[in-house]
Amino acid sequence: MFAEIEHQRDGLDLIKINNEETKIVFTNYGARIVSWKYDDNNIVLGNVVEADEFYRENPFKFGATVGRYGGRIENGQFQLNDTTYQLEQNDGAHHLHGGTNGLDSRFFDYDIQEEANRVKIIFTTQLRSEEDGYPGDMDIQVIHTYDMEHRWSVEYKATSTERTLFNPINHVYFNLNRDNNVIDNHYLVSDKLNIYPLNKERLVQSTQPIDLTREFHTSRIQLDDIFNCGGANICDQINQFGGLDHPFAPEEGRMTVENNNFSLEVETDMPNIVIYTLNDSKDWHSSFNIYKPHSGFTLETQCLPNDINIFGEKAKSILEAEQPFYSKTSYRITKK
Repeated sequence: MFAEIEHQRDGLDLIKINNEETKIVFTNYGARIVSWKYDDNNIVLGNVVEADEFYRENPFKFGATVGRYGGRIENGQFQLNDTTYQLEQNDGAHHLHGGTNGLDSRFFDYDIQEEANRVKIIFTTQLRSEEDGYPGDMDIQVIHTYDMEHRWSVEYKATSTERTLFNPINHVYFNLNRDNNVIDNHYLVSDKLNIYPLNKERLVQSTQPIDLTREFHTSRIQLDDIFNCGGANICDQINQFGGLDHPFAPEEGRMTVENNNFSLEVETDMPNIVIYTLNDSKDWHSSFNIYKPHSGFTLETQCLPNDINIFGEKAKSILEAEQPFYSKTSYRITKK
């Protein structure tokens, strides 16, 4: 396998990988995925042709590496190292996705490693405490690998000079429909699928999740049934947000999303997966915004959002000084 590089304007590069039936494209801007096609069907939302214009002002963070902390932190505050840290409040009163100086809005250096059965892109950058308000300066690697089995893997490696929080995610939106129509016909498949209810501020309301497989009496749940309140215990949640914007705890870090054409398997060593079904698409006032509500869904593998304020010193997002961080998530697409 090999990669081809296309240089667009203002320093944005596209790294294109062709694997017979499938093609996948990444960029150094936000170390993000831009496109993933199976035959002529693009299973992620994005823009290859005008990427240099499309991503700069895009509020949806399509395909981007997000951090240093993916998800919300209540009131932009947390306590660590006997210190109270005040972060940027960029989501009402709360801090979201690492703030405006996070990983999604920076250019990464990169190196490409080509092998017979896979291509690996190693993106690197640094995050400084003075840039985002978190303790510690960080050296970060985001490694995207694509292989002959149509598997895209994301690995995160990092170290910090101080004890800090680190909860990186990839903000890819999937849509398995051939025409990219709304994703209501997709199914969530898992033997156990716990969903955490949220309060009106989109913060975790309870650490006692609801098992959707029990709620719907099946391990294969159609999104349309969820959206139409087929489960009484989550009806208020769906009506409040217009769809899903919730952390899940799948069985052993694995779950599948499928429709009649494709099956997408995700496997992760992170404890949670946040599924957001693009419930409100009006925020982006641009001719590029062609997206309706439910045009796509995220599978953001991460620690529970706001875990530092929920669990304190037991929060899984705490990274000790000079200790290596490592996490891996894989997405594999198969055609039915």
